[in-house]
Parts: sequence; structure tokens; C-alpha cells
Amino acid sequence: MYEPIRSPSVHSPADDADFPHRSREEELDIQLAGHLAALLAVTDELGLGAAGDRIAEQVARLRGAPPA
Repeated sequence: MYEPIRSPSVHSPADDADFPHRSREEELDIQLAGHLAALLAVTDELGLGAAGDRIAEQVARLRGAPPA
């Protein structure tokens, strides 16, 4: 009636992979930079130059490069 599973589950963690992993903090910084970049686009559309400059500084700090 019951047959044991013979192959590994697709939900089990993989063995040590050959690619580097980012920390949770790095992932959150990347996500925050994306949100700030979207907010920067809105401030540009609304003509809020000073606020846009401050946001651009934070995006540059998080990404390590100035926004496009």
C-alpha cells in the first residue's frame, strides 16, 4: 500500500551550489534601491527637484552607482 519515496524531493534544499549567495541585508538593500528608483521617477515627473536629489543620493549609496 505504501511505497517509500526513492528520489529526493524537489522541495529539499540543494547541495552547496557553485554560485555566491547574497545576505538578507544585501537583498533588502537591492529591493529598497528599486523602490527608491521608482519614487525618484515620480518626483521627476512632479518636478520635485530637491526631493529627487535626496532620493538619488540614497539610490547611489545603496547601489554603489548613480541612478540612470
